[in-house]
Amino acid sequence: MPAHIAIMHEPYLARVLARQKTIESRFLRLRSAPYDRVSVGDTIGLKRASGPIIAVAPVTAVRQYDDLTPDRIAALVAQFGADLRLDPDFIAHIRDRRYAVLIWLGTPRLLPMPLHYVKRDRRGWVVLNDIPWHE
Repeated sequence: MPAHIAIMHEPYLARVLARQKTIESRFLRLRSAPYDRVSVGDTIGLKRASGPIIAVAPVTAVRQYDDLTPDRIAALVAQFGADLRLDPDFIAHIRDRRYAVLIWLGTPRLLPMPLHYVKRDRRGWVVLNDIPWHE
């Protein structure tokens, strides 16, 4: 099964680690990863933005949405808001997005040592198949 790296900014990473945020969302302009790339049973490495991968979490469910409008985005955020734990101004930043992937995360596991992954692009999601925490 593929493995993934989700680049996460604070306070979202801390919310995932504290199990306050159990759904990771990616609202996209184009059908790019993780759209059609993430599945139940996959592993996601949680990478601090500009930092190392500090934890991993299993994917327990996935839902994808396309042809989004601002009203449909607002409805998704309202429906799943308690588990998304988004900041109040988040929706203003995603009003022009056409696609969304909602990813339910199992219990995250901190890595014994942070894993440094060199990434020199602006992607917020990376799909990998052979990474050190795979069992």
